[in-house]
Amino acid sequence: MKNRLSSLPLQLLAFVVLPLLVLLMVVAFGGVALHQAEMRDMLVDHNRRVVAGAAASLSDQLAQRQSALADLVVTVEATDSASLLLEQSSWLNEFFDEGVTLYAADGHVLAALPPDNPISLDGQQRNVTIFPLLEAGQDTTRIVITTPQNTGAMQAVGIVSLDRLSSASILTSLHASDSTDVYLLGPNGLVIFHSDPVYIGQLFDTVGTESETVERTDAKGRDVVATTAPIPAAGWTLIQEERWQETLSPLMRYSQAAPLALVPGLLIAVGAVWLGIQRIVYPLRRLEAQATELAWGDFAAIDPQVGGIEEIRRLQATLRHMAQRVQVAQANMHNYIGAITHAQEDERQRLARELHDQTAQALVALDHRQQMLKPYLKDDPAAGDMLAENRRMIVDTINDLRRIVRALRPIYLEELGLAPALQTLARDLKLDDKVTVHFEQQGSPKRLTPEHEMALYRIAQEALNNAWQHGRASQIWLAVTFEETHVQISVRDNGQGFTAPRHAAELSASGRKHFGIMGMYERASLIGAHLQVQSEPGMGTTITVRVPIKI
Repeated sequence: MKNRLSSLPLQLLAFVVLPLLVLLMVVAFGGVALHQAEMRDMLVDHNRRVVAGAAASLSDQLAQRQSALADLVVTVEATDSASLLLEQSSWLNEFFDEGVTLYAADGHVLAALPPDNPISLDGQQRNVTIFPLLEAGQDTTRIVITTPQNTGAMQAVGIVSLDRLSSASILTSLHASDSTDVYLLGPNGLVIFHSDPVYIGQLFDTVGTESETVERTDAKGRDVVATTAPIPAAGWTLIQEERWQETLSPLMRYSQAAPLALVPGLLIAVGAVWLGIQRIVYPLRRLEAQATELAWGDFAAIDPQVGGIEEIRRLQATLRHMAQRVQVAQANMHNYIGAITHAQEDERQRLARELHDQTAQALVALDHRQQMLKPYLKDDPAAGDMLAENRRMIVDTINDLRRIVRALRPIYLEELGLAPALQTLARDLKLDDKVTVHFEQQGSPKRLTPEHEMALYRIAQEALNNAWQHGRASQIWLAVTFEETHVQISVRDNGQGFTAPRHAAELSASGRKHFGIMGMYERASLIGAHLQVQSEPGMGTTITVRVPIKI
């Protein structure tokens, strides 16, 4: 089976376009995947740093306020003027926008800022240094900060709104995009702050208190990068969840567009393949078809231009020149064969005359002398029988010699024409008991030129000999048809047949067994006739020659 990859378009496609396409895909998808991984790692590192910084800042501010309350307690204990000191400490309004209250060791209020709204805490709340005051679903979280409750010492309590802390702006910046959620969890998983206020006051699963970044699935089944950072001052945890694929999508567009830089290279490769097909492949295919026709003897097929690159045009010019040389050689060969054919016919006529004028006449004279001796040998029966046997042999020899003479020089062809000569040829072949020849004539006989009649006669003679001697046929049909425009002779037999060549050019490679058919082709070409040989092994042979009548 022919290897289909031997075709140039398939080779260009398999070894040029497809590798470039695969390279483009590898670079595109590999670059996007690599860039995506790098961007995700950069995002994780960025989030870890930002969340850790925000948690540290919030912890420092809470610790700073708790330290300020402790200093306030020390100052009050030293001056014994709590109310006056609170009124003179204007910084307390900046640190605690919801007010400050001082409790004595026994739990009663010593002073408050503002004086008419002291902070009321139960005993359990006063034991916690930092805790939130929440309203479920509302973004109004307040943070209560107290000094440690020591036995025999007063205690200071302050309340600050979460949004008044300077770290609140950092928390807001952590969820600047729709793909980010930020929330604060208390020690028991209570949501203190959330970028979506709906979740404030709810309980989430508790997470570790160590700084870490993990990939997980959120409550809605989305892949997120969760960054956790502890707030040591309050024991809380700051968590940022970012849907990294949504975050990186705008950036990935630039990454996906980067491989498009290879598209011009791919287009150039496709253009090169197209140019190669148009300028090389198609012209070569046309030239191949022309060369095939040229090989079968159609010399005019090589004349139309096939186009293509300069090398292909030069190759076609070389083939055209070669075809012209072959035509000249064939013309010379046909002239030479024609001369040989004429010389052959002349030699046959000379031999026929010599056989007829010398050998045949001598045999006739010998027969007459034998007849003259017959009266003298009538008294000797043995001599008479021998004389009769000799006469039969002489008569048979004369008849065979006359058939040979007619074969060498068909007198009937010269005197009566083609149809009677063919009929005589068929009748002579009938003398062999092993073969039966059927002759058929259609149309009114017409006289042709001597060259045409002789060529047609020799073709029919050779066809009959092939059918009888080589084809081993037992039945042969010889038909001659006269039309207004042409004369056709057909010789058909029921012999063993053979594989008929598609063209006369194949006969030279078939050995000596087809030299007779080659002679038929040459004789037909000399008179401008068309010869067709149809045969298959075991199916007999049909040879048809058709010559136009020149009016």
